[in-house]
Amino acid sequence: MRLVSANSTQTRRGPEDWFTGTVWMDASPADAGSPDAGIFRVSFEPGARTNWHTHPEGQILYVVAGAGRAQSEGGQIVAMNTGDAVYFAPGEKHWHGAAPESFMVHVAINPAARSDGSTDWLEPVTDEEYAAKR
Repeated sequence: MRLVSANSTQTRRGPEDWFTGTVWMDASPADAGSPDAGIFRVSFEPGARTNWHTHPEGQILYVVAGAGRAQSEGGQIVAMNTGDAVYFAPGEKHWHGAAPESFMVHVAINPAARSDGSTDWLEPVTDEEYAAKR
């Protein structure tokens, strides 16, 4: 067993080349003793969202507070609420973020069993894409 104390994590502002709007991230420290996954708590202000992106091993989101939106390329925008979980397949192009009038906090789990668990960041989600009818 290994405990990673909340005191050992750092909160940092999400990079502008990954997000639209204000986003804060807490990442579990990664080292040789870490599990084969990246674990992140991400807090989105209303309307804030990720760019389009993919994960080589897929991604799991668990919404812990607020309301949000998510979309896979070519699919409908779906609403996410506290307690919901969303799964993205390996290589599935997608985005996620807060609803227009709500904060949203999720825990993102990026499996890294066969790769470095990295995220392939792509183009921003336009205001038109974000506002599209669900």
